[in-house]
Amino acid sequence: MGGEVEITHGGIVAVDPDGLRAMAGRVRADAAAVQVAREELLEIPVLVEASGLAARLPLGGLGAVWAATGRLDAIDSALDEVASATATMADVFEIAELRAWRQMPGPADPELVKGSLHRIDELLARNPGLVQMQRELREGWARAVFDGFAAVPGAPLSEMQGTAGDLLAALSPAVRVALLTGGATEAGMSQGALLLLMLLAPGLGQTPRAPLEPTPGVVFVDGVPGPGAPGRGAVGPRPGDLLLTSRPGRLAGGSTAAGALPVPAAPASLSDAISRIPFGEGPQVRVERYVLADGSARVVAYVDGTRPGRPDTEPWDMRSNVQAYLRREESDSYKATVAALRAAGVDEKTPVDLVGYSQGGMNVDLIAQSGAFTVQGVYTIGSPVEPALPGDVMHVAVRHTDDPVACLAGGGRPDGSGSAQSVVITRAAVPGHGIDAGMPAHRFGEYRETVQRAEQSGDPRMTAIRDRFAAYDGASLIDSTDFTATRVTESG
Repeated sequence: MGGEVEITHGGIVAVDPDGLRAMAGRVRADAAAVQVAREELLEIPVLVEASGLAARLPLGGLGAVWAATGRLDAIDSALDEVASATATMADVFEIAELRAWRQMPGPADPELVKGSLHRIDELLARNPGLVQMQRELREGWARAVFDGFAAVPGAPLSEMQGTAGDLLAALSPAVRVALLTGGATEAGMSQGALLLLMLLAPGLGQTPRAPLEPTPGVVFVDGVPGPGAPGRGAVGPRPGDLLLTSRPGRLAGGSTAAGALPVPAAPASLSDAISRIPFGEGPQVRVERYVLADGSARVVAYVDGTRPGRPDTEPWDMRSNVQAYLRREESDSYKATVAALRAAGVDEKTPVDLVGYSQGGMNVDLIAQSGAFTVQGVYTIGSPVEPALPGDVMHVAVRHTDDPVACLAGGGRPDGSGSAQSVVITRAAVPGHGIDAGMPAHRFGEYRETVQRAEQSGDPRMTAIRDRFAAYDGASLIDSTDFTATRVTESG
């Protein structure tokens, strides 16, 4: 079910402009060789005439020469057209790349900005038509990231409820009014939601480099106040604080605590890592610590997405979504995830891989962007954001183009994010469901299937991901810890 898996670096420019120019040069070299062959063929009639052999040739004997010359003319023309079009696309991609870089949030080197403007002017001076071509390229990319998010005639909007409606309503008060109005149809609202996503999500989903705004409240880990809470231990948790409890999973030496789930030695693949997210389980965060074959330490953390439950006690709720996505604040689920990492013994020097689903994906994206930990790789499914990551962090984002949560990322950054090996894996999982309250394209099982399809696709870009997880070959598990967070209320 659903569309085909597509694997890209995530940006507008999927091909290196310099690589395209090199290809155009090779095609032009081939065209030059064809021209040489054509000239040599044209020498045959001249030689025949000079030798006096023309009268002895059979009727039409030189016809084959003229026919071959005509074919070489056509080949030369086609190669020249291909080379010219390839070079033009290289210019278009370079302009798109330069403009995407200039739009990245955060400070930029004035000299580099000036140089990029000069380069754009230089390219446009050669071909003014590149402006329109670059605009069409960007518009096509912007449409493609929402492929499959289509309206299907269905129930009145007043019957919609749940996360899908809450997410869209959070984007605009006008959406909330429409959700409460029985006259609108789901099909009409789907089109409106798509337009809203296309207008707002690119600006909101591309997270700025600035740190999140701190929020009040202290995380108490197993009854002990965490960092930033001096003197609070005697007072105890207050309303607005978080209680984070830990439970051991599989322990060193292979023993397993009572009631804990056994954990395999190490994640062997992306699909293996995704399957360890505590989806449908009690804890929201799971942290595994390993010693690799070379004796170095490595940690993998898995974070679940938005959960149902009492809104006053469940930190993985819509309030946290709004805090992190719209307000750029440290949400309760974000703070609990950071506290879980620190409680598991992860410091700023410990190499860590982060895996997250939905809200959990947003949390690990933002943690990786913060620079508070030595993040090696970030692997998310259905995350509503794309972080600004340095070039030494592998970022793998799996998004369904018909998933309204993943669509909140606005397709990600036009320039991509993370290392050169980073990829964005996309698929239209359940095309045409619109804003169905059940959000079938956001389901964990659909994302797991997409990851498995990508791994079976044979795409060479999946090799770098396999190589990353190959680092865990021969690793020994030290421990696995499950963390569960709750909010402290007035009633306690």
